[in-house]
Amino acid sequence: MKKVLSLCVLLLILFIPTHVWAVEFSIESTDINAQLHKDGQVDVKETHTYEFEGEFNGITRTLILKENTTIHNFQASENGENLKVKKEGNLYKIYRGGSDETVTVDITYTVNQGVERFEDVAQFYYPFFDDSNEATYENMRITVVPPKPTDVKAAYGYDEAYDTVETIDEGTVVFNLGEVSSEEKGDIRVAYDASHFSEAPLTAEKPMLDNILAEKEKMDAEVAAKMEAKEQWGGYAPVIVGGLLLIAVGLIVQAIRRKRLTGIEIERQLSGNGRFPDTEMSLPATLLFTGGNLKASAIIASLLELVRKGNIKKISDEEFELLSRDTDFKHETRLIEWLFDEIADDTTFHVNDLESYVKEKKNHEKYQTSFSAWKEAVRREVKQYDLTEKARKTRWISSIAALVSFTSIFLLAYHGLFFWMLSVVLLFIFFLIFAIAYRPLNEKGRRIMETLTPLKLSDQWKTWDEDEQVPALLYQIGAGKRKMSASFASSSQSNEWMIYLLLAETFQSGFEKADQHTAASAAGSSGGGGGTGAGGGGGGSGAF
Repeated sequence: MKKVLSLCVLLLILFIPTHVWAVEFSIESTDINAQLHKDGQVDVKETHTYEFEGEFNGITRTLILKENTTIHNFQASENGENLKVKKEGNLYKIYRGGSDETVTVDITYTVNQGVERFEDVAQFYYPFFDDSNEATYENMRITVVPPKPTDVKAAYGYDEAYDTVETIDEGTVVFNLGEVSSEEKGDIRVAYDASHFSEAPLTAEKPMLDNILAEKEKMDAEVAAKMEAKEQWGGYAPVIVGGLLLIAVGLIVQAIRRKRLTGIEIERQLSGNGRFPDTEMSLPATLLFTGGNLKASAIIASLLELVRKGNIKKISDEEFELLSRDTDFKHETRLIEWLFDEIADDTTFHVNDLESYVKEKKNHEKYQTSFSAWKEAVRREVKQYDLTEKARKTRWISSIAALVSFTSIFLLAYHGLFFWMLSVVLLFIFFLIFAIAYRPLNEKGRRIMETLTPLKLSDQWKTWDEDEQVPALLYQIGAGKRKMSASFASSSQSNEWMIYLLLAETFQSGFEKADQHTAASAAGSSGGGGGTGAGGGGGGSGAF
């Protein structure tokens, strides 16, 4: 279960955006007007309407120079009043502070050599924004105006500006882009007869119109092919999702069937058998296997288990003497070293030794380190037992399905089939988790689990033979399910397990407080962008 949660948290983190604006705003509308001149200069006027939530200091505009161009005379105003502008590289900061307002700012600047002249045509091929832009334009419109009314030889846009030419009237071209998401490109390209730009420097002594039109045809063909592929994959997508869904259902059915069959066999074996399971696993290993974790109560149970096995002798209700370090498991040796060498520093362990040890702040981290080392030793013991099935075939099927899902995610995303992509993402997560985490218990593991899980709360063990009562009680103590009280023990018959219950009560408070105190103490002490295909250039908008 921990693996599943960790994986889900990791995937969730991957989908969280890494950039968050310090100022909450939206750019409701953006109108850009580019007035072309005979000498190749372009006078640009941009009108941006921002809607702010909370306090703000102003807006920003990034203008990345296109190759062989310069920008000068950058100014900003609101309702005819000039605003302060500060330039930092390609970034222009426009100061206009306020709070919870809708603000409309006009920006003007001139692009030198913004128009490129060739032998037959002159083109305005320009990126007003590029994929370095980190804000969404809710509604963008770009208007290109020639020096005088004329015919348009070519007009089109790339990426977000593709197929957005709204009107062409006497040479004036309007691109209605609508919403432009952040980190998107959208160059525009408009060509006129070269005679209208006679004063502009010649960019190259060659014709260009055929190249411009050929690039438009090529782009149209690519878009058409992409649309055709999208339609094809739109037909494939339900088949892919349906097939993967059938595999997922099949895996679930197989898992349920396997669990049911194993359960029937275990139920038959356990029928009428009221005994503590006969297993070579140690008590702490059994606690870890059935509970998934070891708490402070497991230390108490493990200590009392060593008393039962004769390694430790009870001197009084609050004191124990170490008789033998010859143990059956490494974690038992580690527990003895921890309690008698590190905490007690003697062959006698007293409950006051624990209190004195924990009072020293320098021992808090050591306590948690030793606790973790002991738990890790127990975990190593559990791993050495064959308690789960490999389920190789089932997990291989899930792994292959995860690989197919992973590949399909990119293919569906590439073709813009986001609904189907999301469906496959969910299936991919399922297959990945299933392939990693599916470890069904075999008969041996299931027998232990089925026997001990009900025992955590049941008092059925009191009717068992005396040699099985103590292990059952210690298991309940270690699982933290047995409420230890002297009144309970006093009201019961005189049995061997009563002694262990009283001893557990003595140490319960000390170990639980030590764990909580040292855990809290130890925890407290630990410790503007590139250009585009128009020959560079671009930019974006923001606020501060």
